[in-house]
Amino acid sequence: MKAAARSATMALLLILSPAVAADLAPTVVVSADLPRSGTLTQRDLEALGATTVEWVDHRETHRVTGVPLDKVLAAFGFTPGPRGKQVPVAEMRAGWRKVLVVIGIDGYQSAFSCAELSPEIGATRALVSWSMDGAPLREGAGPFRLVFLTDHEPARSVRGLERLVVVDVNLPPAGAKERAPR
Repeated sequence: MKAAARSATMALLLILSPAVAADLAPTVVVSADLPRSGTLTQRDLEALGATTVEWVDHRETHRVTGVPLDKVLAAFGFTPGPRGKQVPVAEMRAGWRKVLVVIGIDGYQSAFSCAELSPEIGATRALVSWSMDGAPLREGAGPFRLVFLTDHEPARSVRGLERLVVVDVNLPPAGAKERAPR
């Protein structure tokens, strides 16, 4: 019932004032050690390239619609960073030494390396989803959910996705000085 009332309210607001409805649209906040921070609505996510794929959750196969997480991070300026003999070790592929902490509305958190999301280095495929089996995510699971398509259990999936926080963990070795380029 709550979901139906929320949908009716959003529809009314869309008719009466598109600007007000846009301000009330659910968002995902993207922040921290990236060139840009901001928020994304479902419309923003769709513009990044929505896809529909199969996902197994507790031995049940579903069709989820969303956008790959690596595309979300790229939209905020994430890159793996430079490589090559002339690049100082501390700067080489610095993006792959960042960690993404995903936070749900209920406080549930999941963390993993940004490198594992890159098709060049890792096999992890994750999707910021807003629809399952052709319908919006049910209350308590949405409005957004991060699903890991390649995990064998949904322990890292985050219901009620609220924030994506990138943390730079590029720490210098204890007592070591900056090394010369290779």
